[in-house]
Amino acid sequence: SSIYNTRMSDYRAGLRDITSLDRDIHIALVVSEFNSSYTEQLEQENRTFLESLGFQRITTYSVPWAFEIPGFTRKLLERDHYDLILTLWVIIRGETPHFDYVSSETARGIMDLTRTYDTAIIFGILTCNTEEQVRERIGHGFAIAGLNLLTEIQKL
Repeated sequence: SSIYNTRMSDYRAGLRDITSLDRDIHIALVVSEFNSSYTEQLEQENRTFLESLGFQRITTYSVPWAFEIPGFTRKLLERDHYDLILTLWVIIRGETPHFDYVSSETARGIMDLTRTYDTAIIFGILTCNTEEQVRERIGHGFAIAGLNLLTEIQKL
């Protein structure tokens, strides 16, 4: 079936041929400390996966919550060269509209960065209704998406 006929929660990216990627690329993981029991798992899953493929120049940065992710990522891009940035965060819907505001504005901030900077940036943010949904979605899919994006960029 086409990825366009798949629910987002069911989609699982497969790793493409990444043999052309330089294993010495610089990768940043920007991880929110909010919901740390989950964000630490996300960071570890993605880091372990990247390291298993031979990528070693991986730096993790912690930010307090979500709104800080785009601003901190912008600072990283202004000060150093990164080939790939994974932004990792988990938010679980609560009883107030806070979830919607924080999610959409963080997404907008990251999207603005992808249009401004010549760097592969992955929106690795889980926005879930329940903790069960979070547990089902924690994995190394964001690293796969990032590596797949880099292989496509190389083709340009």
